[in-house]
Amino acid sequence: MNRPTTFLDRVRPAIDALPDGPDKDKLLALAESQDTIERVNIHPKDRANAMRRLLQIDTAQVSNNGPPAKARGKIA
Repeated sequence: MNRPTTFLDRVRPAIDALPDGPDKDKLLALAESQDTIERVNIHPKDRANAMRRLLQIDTAQVSNNGPPAKARGKIA
């Protein structure tokens, strides 16, 4: 059986099971950013951008006044 190897592959079933809405979009953006950070075949600049997105999402969550996170499609 083909086992998921990336973080995004492992969490995708749980994300797909959620109802559509801002929480699902935010979780998908977090998973995509985390996946990009963990992969070694991604350019360091792209990994740094993903880390920045994670920090922005986290900051927006804490302050409750930031823009909502949006999923940007599949990364790499």
